[in-house]
Amino acid sequence: MTKGEKLSMANQSRTNEIYLLGALERLLKKKSFDEISITELAKVAGISRMTFYRHYQNITDVLTSEMTAMIDELTTKLNITTVVRHEELVFSMQFLKDHGDFIKILVLAQQQDLLRDNIAQVLARLSANKKQLQDLNSREFDYYVRYHSTGLTGVIVDWITKKQPETPEELATFLERIGEGTQHS
Repeated sequence: MTKGEKLSMANQSRTNEIYLLGALERLLKKKSFDEISITELAKVAGISRMTFYRHYQNITDVLTSEMTAMIDELTTKLNITTVVRHEELVFSMQFLKDHGDFIKILVLAQQQDLLRDNIAQVLARLSANKKQLQDLNSREFDYYVRYHSTGLTGVIVDWITKKQPETPEELATFLERIGEGTQHS
């Protein structure tokens, strides 16, 4: 297979994912996530079931795949280790705003735990070397990450679903004021 053919397949896979997410969003306005079948989703997306199963095992996989790609893109663009500067926090809020349609799909599907779990992974990496957390045992550290990721997810979901009443800059400033911003190692 040539490099061009691989790129074409990747583009087609991405196109299929976009179609599936759009179809899922439309279906979620009519029924609950658990009531949506793969056959129905594929039909609304305009793809075959065989194409669906070539890439995914279930509908949750579509959301997981998109979430993974989104978080990978964010962390690659930020390339942060333990210190989150104001500019990076603003960039993160703008990035999440730009991906607000996907976050709204997660909320409609009642799958915002995917967002929280991915935020928790990023927070765990950022917090691993914080001096004030060095005395925590692993269970306490997990509680710390869960506490902060749940709160941050709640703020992000509320902000996105209320059509971002604050700018990314204003939200970043608020997060810094409550201690979610600049994290010193």
